[in-house]
Amino acid sequence: MTRALLLALPLALAACLPTADGPVSDPQTYVVTDAPIPFAVTRLLPRGITAQDVRVADNCYGYQYQGQIYPVLIPRGTQYCL
Repeated sequence: MTRALLLALPLALAACLPTADGPVSDPQTYVVTDAPIPFAVTRLLPRGITAQDVRVADNCYGYQYQGQIYPVLIPRGTQYCL
């Protein structure tokens, strides 16, 4: 019982993390910026995504992954926008 719980715990915790349902609807508006990336954005990026992958459109942040642009999500599941 304890072993099964320990194996299931990481899966249950991963389900609580915000994930992008899909790419943004208008990826052509997202561009690389010369402005500094906010610290909060760097903390919200998925593992393996770097500041060089970050794109901005209308002060909303996204990141490029496998040729698509995904929104940077805050914990409640909405996109990080200034």
